[in-house]
Amino acid sequence: MTSNLPKRGAIVEVNSWGQPELPKKAAHVYGKPSKSDQTALYLDRDGKVQTVHYRMPETAKPKGGSAEGAAEGGDDAGAFTTQKVRPDVTQKGHDMMDDFRTDALHEALGSAPIEDDMLMALLVLAFAGQNVRVDSGAGGTFYGGKRFSRHGVTLFDEHGKLAFDQDTLRIAVRSVLIHVLSCRRGMSNSGMVSRIAGEAIGADEYLPNMGSEDFLLCLSRQALEACCAEAAVQPRQKVRETRATLVEHFQNERFVHASARFAPVVDELLDWIRASSPTDTIGTAPHDDDSGQADEPAEDQEGHIDEDADQDELPDTDPSDDKELAQDVDQKATA
Repeated sequence: MTSNLPKRGAIVEVNSWGQPELPKKAAHVYGKPSKSDQTALYLDRDGKVQTVHYRMPETAKPKGGSAEGAAEGGDDAGAFTTQKVRPDVTQKGHDMMDDFRTDALHEALGSAPIEDDMLMALLVLAFAGQNVRVDSGAGGTFYGGKRFSRHGVTLFDEHGKLAFDQDTLRIAVRSVLIHVLSCRRGMSNSGMVSRIAGEAIGADEYLPNMGSEDFLLCLSRQALEACCAEAAVQPRQKVRETRATLVEHFQNERFVHASARFAPVVDELLDWIRASSPTDTIGTAPHDDDSGQADEPAEDQEGHIDEDADQDELPDTDPSDDKELAQDVDQKATA
């Protein structure tokens, strides 16, 4: 095991249930591992060498919201002591489904047939994802510039001029979409737009078979019985027996949990559309004509970017007040 250890690999112990003991705060990767993921080798109960992949959280500076998160965690702990009803899908199950969704979405973006108009529309949607950070002219934070630049340079020739064919453009657009859109939980989650994109390009077809014991362990009795009804399988008296029957049944058939599909809930989609609509934002900026910015090009875009409303409300100042104006812009951008 030591001689065949991969570059980012480690040998770990197993617990009393025969499962590998991963490092603290490590997240088990159930989908396709990325280059930054790490590998753990261990011996199972039969003495065979098994491999698992895991992802360590990125180190981040503590912020003021950490105390609130701790308080919320305490409230949740109190809630668990009073309510012991198990949800249909556990948190681990949601993590697995989000990994499956992201891998399927990326595979569909890389190889599924997509019309050019749809491809450009998805690119616009991708940059509306909640995991995208852009360096704004009014301040803010910038992430991922080099990652997107390496796709942009493929559109230039050796003389530094834009020269590309449609195939090169499509590959660049697909690559940007793959790097932006994500269904994984945490900071990389794109939110509603990744679900919309996955449904638009038929990414459900790229979802893996979820009829494994690892995933079915995350389902409650009610959810397992619903799976039995969908697969025309007779549920057993014990949950363990029902699960084993489903695992055996889905060895030859593909199973995708209903909540793992990309189609978003209609009510949630409509709420997202209403919340993202620029109509209300424009209506809350009645001083556009008085601010001295009515002739700026940003106003011609009819408020397609929500942050325009905040910038439109800035007062018209003299050049001597540039420092004060810059601080005001930074405060509004931070808000």
